[in-house]
Amino acid sequence: MKALILFGSPKRNSHTARLTGAFLKGLSKSFEVEIVRLFDLKPTPCNDCGYCKAADGCSKKDLDEFMKHYAEADLIVVASPVYLDAFPAPMKALFDRFQRFFCARFRRHIEKPIEKPKQAVLLLTAGADGTDAQTILEKQVRRAFSVMNTNLCVTILCEHTDAHEVSDADLQRAFELGKTISCKGMQL
Repeated sequence: MKALILFGSPKRNSHTARLTGAFLKGLSKSFEVEIVRLFDLKPTPCNDCGYCKAADGCSKKDLDEFMKHYAEADLIVVASPVYLDAFPAPMKALFDRFQRFFCARFRRHIEKPIEKPKQAVLLLTAGADGTDAQTILEKQVRRAFSVMNTNLCVTILCEHTDAHEVSDADLQRAFELGKTISCKGMQL
């Protein structure tokens, strides 16, 4: 099985990295894990050029390899800090580029633009109270994934990281979630 981590933090040693690391420690070694660091990938933003309204894919080719990995994955993990109740810019740019799947579904009438079903996990870290952000970001993720044969199953939110480190309890929740996915064979 393949797990694709969409890592939205600019820092490799961040609260988000610690939370993601705990999740991965719980995940079975039978998973082939690929981490896509979005600040390194630097997705070009969508500019509504219209290409995907008439053809498969995107006029911008910077995400072609990423999209192949997405299509092959069984598990998608969106791991991100919260910036002003939103995703950081590279994560937002990536999600905007998923517009091609909406066009495939609703303009070109392709029932399943991505054939292989996937389950998704959302791991969030917030400097302050993240309750509103969780609601906003879950809605964005569900909307984007709605035409990508991807189901958001679980969110873990770690709050108040401006004042303290990610708690041991939050790290344990992430670890247990990874174990649960491994034990239940992807049934979240």
